[in-house]
Amino acid sequence: MKMFVGLLSLALSFASIASSGETKTFTYDGTQNSVELLLKGEKTHTEYRYEQRQTTCYRTETVGYRTICTGGSGPGYPGPRPGPGYPQPGRNCYREPIYRQVAYPCTQTIQIPYEVTDFYVDARVIVDVANLTGVSTPGEKFIVTLQGDNLSIQTVGSKKFFLMLKKQDLRANMNGSVKFIDGLYAIELVEATPVLKALTMTNISIENSILSFGLGPVANRANIGFSLVVVKKKLGSDTVLFDRELDSSEVIINAASAGTSADVNVQTLGVNLSGGKYGLTAKAFYKAAGTLMNQSQFGDVLETSRTLLYTIR
Repeated sequence: MKMFVGLLSLALSFASIASSGETKTFTYDGTQNSVELLLKGEKTHTEYRYEQRQTTCYRTETVGYRTICTGGSGPGYPGPRPGPGYPQPGRNCYREPIYRQVAYPCTQTIQIPYEVTDFYVDARVIVDVANLTGVSTPGEKFIVTLQGDNLSIQTVGSKKFFLMLKKQDLRANMNGSVKFIDGLYAIELVEATPVLKALTMTNISIENSILSFGLGPVANRANIGFSLVVVKKKLGSDTVLFDRELDSSEVIINAASAGTSADVNVQTLGVNLSGGKYGLTAKAFYKAAGTLMNQSQFGDVLETSRTLLYTIR
């Protein structure tokens, strides 16, 4: 494994150093497997100072009154016309104050935030990439960010690989006013196409307690996981009889040139299908050790499922 440190040929792009941190990007194109990134930053917190400033305030003053009347039948006082069977409406008057806004000079206290440095940060980060398939890549980007004393990594993949974070090791120590951080991100590239082809579930059937369903060709069994849900259908509500991920020993894979079939013996799982109506949902999904960093690039294609409605009379 080669180590290239601080070379421009590694296609490292450097963001301008801000008071709180720094970001650097390593573009993996298959020619270098590992790179060391040096980042600097500051850990700060916000404090406040208070200043008094001359400004203009406003107060409300009463400048007079006006008389408001309601009711009555005279001019300007609408109401029902008097007549037989109608009482003469009364007249109600009251005085209403008249206000105005008056400006006057005043002093206000203003809160002003400012940043205080707690300590400086020096980070040394190694991004280690393994491509076990040997398939060439147009470029996978790994973006390392130091924000204060927090390190993080993001990816922008080509969708040709699943980018699996296999190991993350961060160690820190203080020396005076500087916090030193050593970080390691070990990443493995898993070719996506064979997995996505395998996650193509076709037919599903059951016979003699053996649930069978079709898949695409499974190149690597370790990258495909299975789960099963069995419910007994009842009027108004269903009863869940089984719901969990299946062990590899509980799924028999039968390879063929056109694809793969999988068999699950539901009776050995403790599910007894007697009389009644049942729903059996088999699911196949991508499964690998580590954390999938670019999951958002693949959306919902990382799993597939089929449901069988089965009635025993």
